[in-house]
Amino acid sequence: MRKSLIGVAVGGLVTTAAIGAAAFAHPYTYTVSVGGSTAPASHLFYASDVNGIDFSVKRLSDATVTPMSCDEVNAEGEVYSGTGIDPIGVIKQVSLANAPDIVGPANNPGQATEWKGCTGPFGLDMTVKQLNDWEVHADGTNPTSALTNIVSGYVSGPNNDPLRAHVFATLGGKEGTSCNFIVEGYADGNFDESDQTLNITETGFSGDLTVVSTEGDCFELVPAGSPADFEGSFEIGKDDSGNTKGNITVNHPINLISTP
Repeated sequence: MRKSLIGVAVGGLVTTAAIGAAAFAHPYTYTVSVGGSTAPASHLFYASDVNGIDFSVKRLSDATVTPMSCDEVNAEGEVYSGTGIDPIGVIKQVSLANAPDIVGPANNPGQATEWKGCTGPFGLDMTVKQLNDWEVHADGTNPTSALTNIVSGYVSGPNNDPLRAHVFATLGGKEGTSCNFIVEGYADGNFDESDQTLNITETGFSGDLTVVSTEGDCFELVPAGSPADFEGSFEIGKDDSGNTKGNITVNHPINLISTP
């Protein structure tokens, strides 16, 4: 399983290490079938959270943990069938081009209200934006052809670079500055074939996810250099005329088979 510190705080400044694909030694190669087919192809998927998501930041100076959460998260992306697949899929940065039905209001153009009901410290209304596409990688297990495997993995940014997200308080529908920061890094997780669920389980404040810059540090609760946790489960569904991103009713299904 991938583990690597991605931020180093020096004099209050944070520098992010660029970790490329060479830093990740995958013990297996994967054949991915989507809807029973391993023919090379890209398949649109929707992802809808199961019970909301939890996000928290740990202030290193005194170990204070600041919890945040979102009631609902919907996403859109692609999963890849074929042999020797890595990444197995990508969660797209939402835009007018790839998700015109879920983009946000006029004062927040080009992004969706994907992350709904988000709250931060002191009950602040929060907004979360992906700043790059998020790749989903399988890693460290040897699943068989049965559709019952739990396949461990991780989520990164493009080309195994860090994923990036912008988190900020929303005041009057506009971006505020009192609680406004950027998170970068990698998140552990797994894919459960039995219920077609992508589970993100980055816990323990390992430093794999880190606050790398702040415009407002949430009343000194979220200073730059703080490690972050992220937990959430997302049901994966296919593009279907009766389906919506917020109500996954049809699965592909997706199956991974690996060879050491």
